[in-house]
Amino acid sequence: MPEHEARILARGELTQGENQYFRKRYGKRFIRALRAVEEGRVVRYHFMPSDTTVWIVRGSDDEYRVIPGIFCTGRDFYQSVVMSRESKMCYHMLAQQIAELRGTYETVEATDSERRQILSRWRARFSVDMV
Repeated sequence: MPEHEARILARGELTQGENQYFRKRYGKRFIRALRAVEEGRVVRYHFMPSDTTVWIVRGSDDEYRVIPGIFCTGRDFYQSVVMSRESKMCYHMLAQQIAELRGTYETVEATDSERRQILSRWRARFSVDMV
């Protein structure tokens, strides 16, 4: 995401013109991402003592792991970003960016041993989704 967009999104409230700009640029992904942020569905897991962070966006049916700017476990990422290359990010990735810029996300503190259990659960879920 360009720096000027990040500055606008970090402010929180968007003007009508800014809203139209983002809708034109990102389409329905922007609306879905903004809704996810406003509904508090972006979660930052912070694991200690490793100081590791994992981002999750709760969708309507499941949780999706987001590696900021790189990857998402959601079907939209696979179809729109990887296969058809019609977009550079899915709505989960956009939601994560907006939430991080605004500081409006839930934080879950956990241990590294809990991280292993959580990641194992996510891996099992993701491998079933992609089959």
